Amino acid sequence: MQRTNGKTPADRVATAAESARGRATGTLLDKILPYRINRLAFQMNRLLNADLRKHGLQISHWRILAVLDASTKSTINELSAYAMLEQPTVSRLVARLEQDGLVRRERIDPDGRVVTVSLTRDGKRKYDTVRDLSLRHAGRATHGLSEAERESLRKVLDRMSANLDYSLEEIEAGDA
Repeated sequence: MQRTNGKTPADRVATAAESARGRATGTLLDKILPYRINRLAFQMNRLLNADLRKHGLQISHWRILAVLDASTKSTINELSAYAMLEQPTVSRLVARLEQDGLVRRERIDPDGRVVTVSLTRDGKRKYDTVRDLSLRHAGRATHGLSEAERESLRKVLDRMSANLDYSLEEIEAGDA
């Protein structure tokens, strides 16, 4: 690992994150849970991405592979929805993954506009290699939490997600 001024890249990221936390403590942002969740996801993704690069992947590639591992075949629109990426981005990622031999595209309608995407054997092997890595990173964030705390957190996140199906007016009127 390359060092600059005696610090590794991970040390510098940790220092920057600590500094940002110090500035945000006690601010309005510190009180907004979605901001804090997004910040946590950003930190986790940055750390995971650094390890994925060692395997020739980025987090967006990993998301596509993870969706395909769970669903066997998906359309570009399905991948976009599940991987939380814009459709044009998914199209480019799939083209790159196909070029790397990790996925295959298959046209499924007569005019060729609808395409399904699936993992190749090499794609499945690559995903299996990094799946445990991603689970270890997720475990890092929940280290020290009991199973009951993890389950409570899952329920809270599910509820927050469900709340987004309601308008602000419905929430404020107590109709949610």
